[in-house]
Amino acid sequence: MGRKKIHSTLTWEDAPDTITPEILSKILGCCEQKATEYFNEKDFPRLDKIGLKADKEAARMFLQGFRVKQNQKLCIEQMMLLELRRLNNNVEEGRIKFNEQKAI
Repeated sequence: MGRKKIHSTLTWEDAPDTITPEILSKILGCCEQKATEYFNEKDFPRLDKIGLKADKEAARMFLQGFRVKQNQKLCIEQMMLLELRRLNNNVEEGRIKFNEQKAI
């Protein structure tokens, strides 16, 4: 018997601020068991004393490779570099569009 393909049914933007493995599975398009495995990983940013719940943005960062619990300073530097890269790309796109409009 083959595996059943699970599709994402929820976006990060539409998800509540506090998520559970069930909500994470809907965002990622995976089974709830896999989402629970993420929650049980050593450095997953679970909310303490609340059980299997996590802040949505912290969970998203964890899945993107940011290990905030291991080294906060390094994670902040990485996030700043990613944001600067995104801003630079937006500026470059704006220059190209401006130059195209100027040429017309």
